[in-house]
Amino acid sequence: MTGGAVLYGRERERQTFAELLTRARRGRSAALVLHGPPGVGKSALLDGFAADAAGVTVLRCTGIESEAELAFAALHWLLRPAAGLIDRLPGPQAEALRSAFGCGTAAGQDRFLTGLAVLSLLAEYAADGPLLCLVDDAHWLDQASLDALLFAARRLDAEGVVLVFAQRDEFPLPAGLATHPVGGLAPEAAAQLLDSSAPALTRHERGRVLAESGGNPLALQELPGSLAGSTALGTLPLPRRIQDAYGRRIAGLSADARRLLVIAAAEGTGDLAVTERAGAYLDLDDTALDEIERSDLVTVTGPVLTFRHPLVRAAAYHGETSGARRTAHGALAAVLDAADDADRRAWHRAEAAPGPDETIAAELEDTAERARARHGFAAAAAALERAGTLSRDPARRAARWTAAADAALQAGLRSRAGTLIDKAERLTDDPAAGAVLARLRAQVAAGNSALRQAHGILIAASGRIATLDPELNLAILVDSIRLAWFVGDLELLRRSADLLRAGPWPNDELRNRARGGLALEQLADGRHDLAQPVIRAMVDAARNPRTPLPNRINGAGIALVNGEFAAAREIAVAVVAQQRTLGTIGGLPATLQIRALADTFENHFQDAIAACDEGLRLEEDTGQAYYVAHLRAARALALAYCGDEEPCRELAGQALSAFAVDGAINGATVAHWALAVLDLGLGRYEPMLDRLEANAAGPARHQMDVIYSAPDQVEAAIRFGDPDRARTPLNRFTRWAAIVNLPWARAIEQRCLALVSEDDAAETHFRSALNLHTDSGRPFEYARTELLYAEWLRRNRRATEARVYLRTALDRFTHTGARPWAERARAELRAAGEATPTVATAADGIGSLTAQERQVVRLAAQGSSNRDIAAQLFISPRTVSHHLYRAFPKLGVTSRIELVRLAL
Repeated sequence: MTGGAVLYGRERERQTFAELLTRARRGRSAALVLHGPPGVGKSALLDGFAADAAGVTVLRCTGIESEAELAFAALHWLLRPAAGLIDRLPGPQAEALRSAFGCGTAAGQDRFLTGLAVLSLLAEYAADGPLLCLVDDAHWLDQASLDALLFAARRLDAEGVVLVFAQRDEFPLPAGLATHPVGGLAPEAAAQLLDSSAPALTRHERGRVLAESGGNPLALQELPGSLAGSTALGTLPLPRRIQDAYGRRIAGLSADARRLLVIAAAEGTGDLAVTERAGAYLDLDDTALDEIERSDLVTVTGPVLTFRHPLVRAAAYHGETSGARRTAHGALAAVLDAADDADRRAWHRAEAAPGPDETIAAELEDTAERARARHGFAAAAAALERAGTLSRDPARRAARWTAAADAALQAGLRSRAGTLIDKAERLTDDPAAGAVLARLRAQVAAGNSALRQAHGILIAASGRIATLDPELNLAILVDSIRLAWFVGDLELLRRSADLLRAGPWPNDELRNRARGGLALEQLADGRHDLAQPVIRAMVDAARNPRTPLPNRINGAGIALVNGEFAAAREIAVAVVAQQRTLGTIGGLPATLQIRALADTFENHFQDAIAACDEGLRLEEDTGQAYYVAHLRAARALALAYCGDEEPCRELAGQALSAFAVDGAINGATVAHWALAVLDLGLGRYEPMLDRLEANAAGPARHQMDVIYSAPDQVEAAIRFGDPDRARTPLNRFTRWAAIVNLPWARAIEQRCLALVSEDDAAETHFRSALNLHTDSGRPFEYARTELLYAEWLRRNRRATEARVYLRTALDRFTHTGARPWAERARAELRAAGEATPTVATAADGIGSLTAQERQVVRLAAQGSSNRDIAAQLFISPRTVSHHLYRAFPKLGVTSRIELVRLAL
């Protein structure tokens, strides 16, 4: 703690912490990021928080620069006291955490599952009372530990856990967490600290230190020692001045003491025994440790050596020559001879190497493989990058940098991956190796919203390896087909499809995969009949639980774009459940987006909103951003049917802004449709028609949503009194409905024909539509047909008949949550002579649930335990209990058994 046992001038921070701790004692959780410049007292604040947390269990760890490339090193340190509870976690989570700690394998598991396991373990450890986790120097945590802790931090809710990070300002702040800047001390507190640490200063010296320290606590303690014989403290940035002050103190030590200090700095973890063994290896004087301890630059507590401040370590390490640093690393590598020290040993040997060394490069490659097996992809990328640097052979160097780029992409480090690809490409002349790099570069470009650029990269790569590696070439071309579909460019799509048709594909498996890729071109080109056999096969295969997950997800997606909404929903629901069971968190946003659209098309609007909310939260939790705009567009569409105007317009606008950058037309059509549906429900027909007509005439004209939204155009044109504007969308939908022959499509086709027909023909089409609706699901669409027919009946003075259809339409609209249409049905009922009092129903209580409360309640109604629900929704069991506690009064129930009777 700064200034000995006293923490000066931090009342505001301590009050903030006291409030968090009070909430934790009541079972609530929170995460907070303290950030500020070096020396400002962040570590002292954490010490103060720990001291203030009387009776609270405290877990602590500190990021160590030398361990930043060792996967899960910090996490292991933090959670070691809780490791005995790992067996209480769900199986996949327990295995993920064991693997992170080097006690198992994570083969086939998702890298984000470790973060969920951390959340569950913290909740278990907090079962008997509040838990405080303090993470100092978070900017130096290894990436795998940081990712896992941030995932857990963002999902804390009702566990009674407070998680506080402290980091320097110059590093990016984590998204989605509360932050608190830590600045210099106020003048009065700064003066108190200075007087306690340097009471012998003259008035003039005291004034200079106070003026130049800026209230920085470390500067207030260290700058007084720089005053002797100087007229100014200098103009360098304050951290550099403090580091230089430490450097001058280090320079006054004996040669052996300085060498031992640089060994300790290189060792980094504070393991005194290792530092002493390395010192003995270099035959350093036995008194060196006593000397550096007396210098007050380090403290020794039992087996741990701790630097007074990270700037002391920086001064000790960087103040020496490169040769001295290599000698220190070499000594450490020599004494780290245990089997579980292999990764540290490899890194120290790498730092000690004066030039290329294939043996060390191979050791780093092994380190990378171990990190990759534990999903420590950032650590794997770092090890492979260094291995490449140490490789003598250019081809080996390029291969290692290629593998490093792949690992960096898996870690979400696109910029780093791009740099590695650049380095590898300069050394690569092999076409197959170049194609692998091109595929990686296309991933970087797509992740950076440059979809057309990514497509061009893939096409160029295909031309170089068409006959050399058919399987890789097929993967590249299928990737390019999907990118062309996303951007809605039929010419790009045909270019990829022509290459895909040309092949050659030497076996049935590759030929079948090629046909699957061509189905998108056929759909975009309006040749839906040609695509049907392949689509049916893909959908049937996706229904099989033994089909690989990627193929099941593709099958759900292709069902969606073929109008098979019930099948898409069925498959998506099953795949989401499978991903939850397996813990494949990173892949869920893509599937949840498919599920959300399928839910919307099947008229389960609240389910769609819940799926989008979860997907968006997972995108934030996992640091992925690709599906954010797509999920926002899907959520906007569901909200449009519910009549939630303000959030619908905001989300659709955000999505369209993003799609304007990356050119993802397939997502933009959903956002435009959302705004059109909103206008249709609110009776704004002209702007709705203008929007959908412009959409259908532009780059989106090949997208399926242009077909799906055609019936909305027809209805709007008729209500607007301009039936000529119904003709083109009606023809578009009718041609497609004849090909796919789906009951819902034929029902809506008949409804549209009724709208443009006269008298008896109109009624015939309406009745045909109603008959088809009975077997086609989609209750909202059924109700729309009932409403339109009832309106026709009332206009034809058949109010009694109209009321029958209006009652069922109102029930369907109310149950699905389509408020604008429910209001329209209610108004029609009044016009038809029937009062419609508003009464509270079970649906009202269900509608008041938050998205996550609805998910929890539904699973509880199905008989799942709190622990099972938590594992499926990636939250803690105590958060499940909290959601049920809040949901029961809203639903008017007092037990889980009563949930079964509700239509959830």
